[in-house]
Amino acid sequence: MRVLTSFDDRAPVPWANGAGETTELVSITDSEALTPHLRPWRLSIARLERPGPFSALPRMDRTLLPTSEAVLTVDGTARRVPERCPMRFHGEQAVVLTDVAEPCFAVNLMVVEDARGPEPDADSRGRLSMIGPRQPSPPRLAGQPCFVLTLDAAPHAPRFQLFELSASELPHDHLGLVILH
Repeated sequence: MRVLTSFDDRAPVPWANGAGETTELVSITDSEALTPHLRPWRLSIARLERPGPFSALPRMDRTLLPTSEAVLTVDGTARRVPERCPMRFHGEQAVVLTDVAEPCFAVNLMVVEDARGPEPDADSRGRLSMIGPRQPSPPRLAGQPCFVLTLDAAPHAPRFQLFELSASELPHDHLGLVILH
């Protein structure tokens, strides 16, 4: 397991719309070097402290995983998002954080959409997907990249540390991991 980056080593920056802060773990440019055979992607940890709009990010397929229960209004429809459960939406959709149980963080995976438009399913080829800690781990395919992000601190890994797994490694379930595959 190779450490790629850690939340503790990065400075937060304002959201594109200025309504909050995020800490970028993997930039679009970083992803192109890490996974040149996949669509470009970005991984960040946002702070969800109060209700407000999300930044519009056209042409991005987004997956958000809050560390506390939240309510998002997406294109006018309220959706409850349980703690540590991923929710997908598209960057051009109007998304507002309507309610949050307590100030928390949200893991954000943003993948550049295919030129043909948004994808209907999470298992499309050529893109990275997020699996939350309450979902079954997918089978590992030869040559497919696998990254894990810790959601909880452990003696050997701080909270929000990103690792790359070798082809023979399996994620450690006890860390409360998000799997990117």
